[in-house]
Amino acid sequence: MTRNRQAGVSLLNVLAILAVGTGLVQVMLSDQDVALQRLASANDVAQAQSLARSGITSVAVTLRRDFGTAPLSDHPGEPWADAAQERIALDFGQYDVSIVDGRGMFDLNALHPAALAEQRVFAALLTILGLPETLAGQITQIITQNGPLRAPQDLVRLGIAQGDIDRLAPHVTATPVRGPMNLNTVTEPLMAALLSNPPAARGLIARRAAKGFLDASDLSALGVPLPPLAGFTSDVFDVTANASVGVARAALRRRLLRDPDSGAVQSIPLQ
Repeated sequence: MTRNRQAGVSLLNVLAILAVGTGLVQVMLSDQDVALQRLASANDVAQAQSLARSGITSVAVTLRRDFGTAPLSDHPGEPWADAAQERIALDFGQYDVSIVDGRGMFDLNALHPAALAEQRVFAALLTILGLPETLAGQITQIITQNGPLRAPQDLVRLGIAQGDIDRLAPHVTATPVRGPMNLNTVTEPLMAALLSNPPAARGLIARRAAKGFLDASDLSALGVPLPPLAGFTSDVFDVTANASVGVARAALRRRLLRDPDSGAVQSIPLQ
């Protein structure tokens, strides 16, 4: 082998070694980039989840405080309702919180053959909404045979038409505990069903809109007795919190149950 040929082979070896080394460095840098991206993504997910949880917690804390300061009434003018938050942009992300008073709707799980007052109100609600009266018996039978519903939507897989559930949806719920319906948050059709008096219901809805809430004096002014299944407070609140940080998204739905005796708030997952 000549000296020039040996030099050529040595150069090729050096170039091969450099190529391999460069490739290894690129792989290491690429792996590092992926690891950093995964870490950033994981941090975004954790922050989004934390932000959503904080939204739920803020509502729970406000409800607990509300029990101590205003135990006789729950209405949208109180601080607990102000805990709701429309979509807001923060330095590191966005979030929103919505609250629905579960006692502003008719609880389908209260339907039992012996629950005559509940049967009457629900039948009246069906009539007002233009739904078939037979729906009351069908839903009562389903609940009696299958136990309490987790959500009104459960009725679809149990034989109730989706269209009927869609019509009922703004006015009904399904909760694990019984309680009076809150006149401060019920819909007008449900108010009419509770009172069996559509004109009086419209009058109360108008007074509620002007005053911000209702109390016993408003019913007295219209000569309307307090319905047996109604009241002015709530112990069930459905809260949804959505948050985003970077490309990460988090959505939490919780039902907050407030003990009517102690004011303690329990959070359970909401379907």
